[in-house]
Amino acid sequence: MVKKLFFFFFSLSLFFSSFSCTQNLTDDQLKKSIHDIDLIPANDKDIQKIQNIIKKCQTCEGTGYLKIAQIYAKNNNMAKSLEYIEKINSGQLIDADKNLDEFFSLKCLQSGIYRSSGEHVKALDELNELSAEPQIRNYPYYVYFIALLRGAINISMENNAESLRYFREAYKISKLCRQKKNLDKIHGKKQQAQIEDSYKSTAYLAVGYLDMGKLDSAKIYLKEALMDADHLDDVRNADIKHVTYHVAGSVYMVDKDYQKAQTYYLMSKKMAENYLSRDDTRLSVYTALLELYEREGRKDSINYYLKKIVELQKNSKKKGINLDKSLDIRDRKQMQNLESNNKRLIATLVMILVLSIGLIYFAFFFYKKYKEKSLDKKDVPLDDFTGKDQYNESFKEVVLLAKENKPEFMTRFNQLFPEFSTKILSVNNTIQSSELRFCAYLYLNFSTKDIAEYTYISVRTVQTKKYKLRKKLNIPGDVDVYVWLDNLLK
Repeated sequence: MVKKLFFFFFSLSLFFSSFSCTQNLTDDQLKKSIHDIDLIPANDKDIQKIQNIIKKCQTCEGTGYLKIAQIYAKNNNMAKSLEYIEKINSGQLIDADKNLDEFFSLKCLQSGIYRSSGEHVKALDELNELSAEPQIRNYPYYVYFIALLRGAINISMENNAESLRYFREAYKISKLCRQKKNLDKIHGKKQQAQIEDSYKSTAYLAVGYLDMGKLDSAKIYLKEALMDADHLDDVRNADIKHVTYHVAGSVYMVDKDYQKAQTYYLMSKKMAENYLSRDDTRLSVYTALLELYEREGRKDSINYYLKKIVELQKNSKKKGINLDKSLDIRDRKQMQNLESNNKRLIATLVMILVLSIGLIYFAFFFYKKYKEKSLDKKDVPLDDFTGKDQYNESFKEVVLLAKENKPEFMTRFNQLFPEFSTKILSVNNTIQSSELRFCAYLYLNFSTKDIAEYTYISVRTVQTKKYKLRKKLNIPGDVDVYVWLDNLLK
């Protein structure tokens, strides 16, 4: 019975979370008029009013759709509520950076819809995403309300110890909410509603102890909750008073004080029928009264509430079917979007891979052609070689000797390029044999790194040798040393 109560109550509570603090209130009068619509009496006329405002004010879409979703949820039309939530999500109309309060209300609403459809893990996932926002921790009310919702979801999952832990946490934080911490930017009824809403946790904590079989502890917190309820407004705080009286009835049922149980259940029934429009609100209290009258054997009352319950269950079943259909449609859309995004991602990756392979191939191809062209440089044709093929073979042999750093390299190089050493010495006759060998490497178009590798010296040493060679051969700074050596034999 208590679990049924909380199943209804937390669904209801989510839709009053819009009374929580709102940051950075806009000066736009149209958006303000949406904020000012009171959820409790809101009906189809208010929805039409919001839709008309949205037509005039495009920036009001997120705020307007959220309010409409809350109104439909409050009136037990979860399918329509989900429809407007999808409009918000598909258009990315609300996020934490733009409006933290609206983001908070949206996530709580989504969590409540998941919970009402029995998808408890998804309901908790929504709260986890909400808790992950760094800004949330700065506002005690948000932390308080999330703990409260987690406690309620765990009751539905029959995790009584876990639900009690969350209710204790919420009760502790509720004290901070009443100190108006971080409410300096919040004025008027929203601030007051947040403070009043913090009184919910006391009744919830009583339920937590009751489910754990700790009746004495439950009575202690129930007493406090009833004292708080006496100071709350019947209309504005109907949801809090309803659940407090319902919890009181449940506590006295366990205590077998049926007279007090009936008194509080009837007070809860009055709140539900006069101020709260949700079917599950009335269903929870009708079910509790039915159980009470069955224990007392009051047949007329039993028949009366059985009839009431059957009517409500039929109505709820129809709405539940619509909600399940809406959830299925939403899930299919999400799956289709995911598959579409995956296909686009795969196509993009394949395209990038093909382009990368093509670029690598062409880069390697041109590099290879460049190296072949560099290695195929010719000097003045030698009389000793009569054919191009013979010259190429000799050139390759010289290159191989250079790479292997063989002593006979310079001998074969001078045979292939007999004028090279002579012309170098004609520029500066103090050039040493080791420097001539270094010039030969450069003439063969070996890079600094290549020379360092073939001669087993550091790159820095090769660079130093280049610098000294420039000075000895008087090569201008703006002339490439490779070009200078190549032009030397032309």
